[in-house]
Amino acid sequence: MANFPTITIEGVSVPKALIGINSLLGWSHTSGGRDEWIRKYFTAERIAEVFAHCIKLGLYGVLGPVYPKLHDAIKLAEDKTGQKMLFISTTFGDKKTTRDQVRQAKEIGSPICCIHGGWTDGWEVKDGKLVDFEKYLTMIRDEGVIPGVACHNGDRLRLVDQGGYDCAVFVIPINKLGFYMNPSKESTLDAVKNCSKPVIAIKPLASGRFDEGRPAEWLKWTIDTPGVSSMVIGFMNEEEASEDINALKNIFGI
Repeated sequence: MANFPTITIEGVSVPKALIGINSLLGWSHTSGGRDEWIRKYFTAERIAEVFAHCIKLGLYGVLGPVYPKLHDAIKLAEDKTGQKMLFISTTFGDKKTTRDQVRQAKEIGSPICCIHGGWTDGWEVKDGKLVDFEKYLTMIRDEGVIPGVACHNGDRLRLVDQGGYDCAVFVIPINKLGFYMNPSKESTLDAVKNCSKPVIAIKPLASGRFDEGRPAEWLKWTIDTPGVSSMVIGFMNEEEASEDINALKNIFGI
């Protein structure tokens, strides 16, 4: 199995490439019909098959929400391959259940849990501070899990990074197109470049909107972006995984 380079987040070794889950759980950022089909087709068993293939090629880390189908798929892939997966989790659903979500994540071995991007994007701001935001990060820390923050907005990343919050890592979209990079591609790139914590880039292929036949170029662009420490790549099947993981091996010189 190939050894991908890693970064360290509070003692946790995190590969510079991780598996994404939107195209396996039904958040394709394309159409409702596609999402419905994905949710019907991709059982936990089928997701586990994709994960097992990724593990065989050297990719064993996954970033995704506290979500039962994903938990089941991780366990199935681990049983199938004998390889422990690294699960970097994000919160999901109702903020009132945050502590329970973190406990679920911890039970399946997630060492890092991030506040969900949708939460962070819409969080109330008063006098330049995110209202009660630290309380939720403390919930994560109190459960013995490393807290992080996901968002889809460079200004929010900067606000958290400069606000003295207990946040060990950020997760944010970074891609050539500027897809989901709010309020603008330029402001997000500037926030990431000047961020004091590791940044994990998501959506490097802009949810399928990359130039035809050029995923390798887009992946390299993202990982080479100043401030980016790791990135997450989604695969819908073993063939896509093979293509992109082989491209990653070339990028990292493996």
